[in-house]
Amino acid sequence: MLLVRHDPTSASVVRREIAADLSARAITPDSVDDVVLVASELVGNAVRHVDDPADLDIAWDVDDSTVLVRVRDTGSEDPHLQHVGAEATGGRGLAIVSALALEWGVQRVGHGKQVWARVPIRQAI
Repeated sequence: MLLVRHDPTSASVVRREIAADLSARAITPDSVDDVVLVASELVGNAVRHVDDPADLDIAWDVDDSTVLVRVRDTGSEDPHLQHVGAEATGGRGLAIVSALALEWGVQRVGHGKQVWARVPIRQAI
């Protein structure tokens, strides 16, 4: 578990921690990149769409074929996929998560929610 500030710079902290952990477990670089991108998008969404400056709780669990990334925040609104035009400069975060993850969802926890995504991985040979 990793506790980070409700701040845009926290995504880089999460990216570094997850990348280091997965690399140490001999996960392929492409898989590490996918997991890191998904985690970064989930953290970015929490920072952009939750007004409460409470810390974010980040966790990830690794098994043989997937990484389950979880981001807990105090927001009351569930995230949803947006359909944006080609000229839009934002709004693609969950589309990226949906493209890379086997599945993703939202779970109510305490005072807030946990957004999670299960990302497939490969072990380096």
